Formats: sequence, C-alpha cells, structure tokens
Amino acid sequence: MNVITTLNDKRREKQWNFERKMLRHIDLKKMERSIKEWVRPLMPFQFQAYPFLLDQSIDMTIDAFLLGTEYGRFGIYGESTIDSKKRCDTELTMLSHSLCDTLSGWTGESPSESLLTAIDMLLGTWWEKGYLEARKAYKLRLQ
Repeated sequence: MNVITTLNDKRREKQWNFERKMLRHIDLKKMERSIKEWVRPLMPFQFQAYPFLLDQSIDMTIDAFLLGTEYGRFGIYGESTIDSKKRCDTELTMLSHSLCDTLSGWTGESPSESLLTAIDMLLGTWWEKGYLEARKAYKLRLQ
C-alpha cells in the first residue's frame, strides 16, 4: 500500500531542500563582519556585554538571505531586482523592525532612526546576496 502525501507536504519538502542548498552558500564570517560593520558602531557596549545579540542578528540576517532566495526565481523570468524586492517589502520591513526592537530592547531606549536605517541596509544587502545566489542556481538548474 502506498503512502498518501499531499501537495502541500511535497511543496514544503521541496522548499526545505532548496533552502538547505542555498544555506551552503552563506559565509558566516562575512555575515558576522557585516553585522559588526553596520550595527556595532551604533551599539558598541551592548555587543560586548551581551554577546548573544550577535546570534540574534545573524539569525535575522539568515532569514533575510532566505527571503531573497525565495524571490530569486522571479529574476529568471525577467523581473528586476528592485521589482522583486518590492514584492517582499512588507516581510523584509517586518524582519528589520523585529531586529531593531530586539536590539533596542537591550539598550533601554526607544529604537533610533539610525539603528533602523543600519539594520535596513544590512538586511537589504543580504537579501540581495540571497536573491543573486538563487538566480544563479535557477540559471544553472540547481534548484
């Protein structure tokens, strides 16, 4: 007797496999350097006192990378990077606001505009890297 699987289960499994393949392209050292470059100058003492904030930042940056890989397939069909980014603007904004709230919660102050801008730029660059990696994988038919 065969096992009955639904279409949603197959889609989820295919997406997980694709995300695993894309996660192999992440260099955590580069990601850590970019977090220290963008966010650490705004909160130098918090990253020293609470080293787990770096892990939170890496986690959200990985989510932004995977979000970019999810929308990378639209680049194959001729859609520009800017148009693809507009498609997921709400999700990317939600990620950046969530990280900003998490980091500013440890300072005891309300989220500053400079911190939010730095986080937007950080997540935007890693979204683009994920987008380009997925586009390259789809071109090479490695999905």
